[in-house]
Amino acid sequence: MHDALLRARRKAGRLLREWVPFNSQYRPTGVHTSSWVLATLPGSTAAYYGVVPPYISRLVVPNDFYEQASVYEGLHDKPHREESVPEAFVVALRDGRVYADNFNSVAIIAADNKLVGDASFQYSKQHWDLTAPQDNNIFQQRYFVPPLDVPGTVCSLLSGGGAASGNYYHWLIDSLPKLYLVREAGLLDTVDYFLVYDKSKRFVVDSLAALGIGPERILDISTTPHIRARRVLATSGVRGRLTHTPTWACDFLRSILLPPPPVQRSFGPLLYISRRDAPGRHVLNEPEVEALLQEYGFETHVLTPYTQDEKTALFAQARIIVSPVGAGLANIVVSPPGAELIELFPTSFVVADYLEFTSRLSIQHQYLVCETPHASTTRTNAQRDDLRVDTAALRHLVEKALSRQGAAVVTSAS
Repeated sequence: MHDALLRARRKAGRLLREWVPFNSQYRPTGVHTSSWVLATLPGSTAAYYGVVPPYISRLVVPNDFYEQASVYEGLHDKPHREESVPEAFVVALRDGRVYADNFNSVAIIAADNKLVGDASFQYSKQHWDLTAPQDNNIFQQRYFVPPLDVPGTVCSLLSGGGAASGNYYHWLIDSLPKLYLVREAGLLDTVDYFLVYDKSKRFVVDSLAALGIGPERILDISTTPHIRARRVLATSGVRGRLTHTPTWACDFLRSILLPPPPVQRSFGPLLYISRRDAPGRHVLNEPEVEALLQEYGFETHVLTPYTQDEKTALFAQARIIVSPVGAGLANIVVSPPGAELIELFPTSFVVADYLEFTSRLSIQHQYLVCETPHASTTRTNAQRDDLRVDTAALRHLVEKALSRQGAAVVTSAS
């Protein structure tokens, strides 16, 4: 209910801000394309901290996966086998502002009322891709709420898109690792408040608590979409401007989440992750799938009721994970190297997120593209398409995984 109300409020807000003029002095008057250049301008009050040098990221994508990967109306690219990743940085802005009242943009604004382009976020849902800073939604806005003035230093963990909609994967991959950049820039201990989308999400509070950040230091953009602070810290996108997850982000997440804290329940090493509580991507023959997996000792888990500590404990000892593609699989970031993921896809939603992610973690990846009775042709709808698993094909993949794991499964189980 909370998410539905939030979406409705944001939709109403979008109509309001595009048609009704109010407080137009808060609309940026231009763009600083580069944070580094901004910091070098005479009289600038901005400071730039380069953290991770630019590099070329490469991913091995098997040809059969590449051929089956989804493309929607020609708008969504096939998986990238190579990406040029720009320098990862932190920019500190005296008297900076953050404006974020929709899913598709985050505006980081310098004291001179210009958008800081490479620290902001702008996304075209029409093309499912990032756009140029000058296309940030804030330039089409006419209605602006006045800012909340914060006397201290605010670190923005906003990353837009799926992170704005409260998606666990995007929080873990696109938002939380920003803290690594701030820490490596030597600025983490100077932060008074951390800006997130929605602090009612338990996983947000729990994961920040792992860094000693209490709820009293969390500001919430869902209730305060516009803030102005004595100093704003913003970072480059964790994944640059494309899709590859950097190894440093995985290492950082493992460093703050592991070892798993003690929990009251114990878990086996063979996991089946069910999406029966999710709004879509259900396995239509799930009882049949569960019966097959139980023959080999798999346990079924539904992640929503679990705390962050329980999710970490569950995945940290996993050796083989079978699951439909979904945000909960981001938890494999804590799984041991050499573990294995068997990912189940509807024909309409074959995406490389976890093929790419597992490659950074030295986790084996197998996949099965499943029958999809009502396959969608648009990405928005395809994300909810249900699937029917070929159990004979799944059995083959499970037995391959078990043969590779061998003694590791027995050791984990004992």
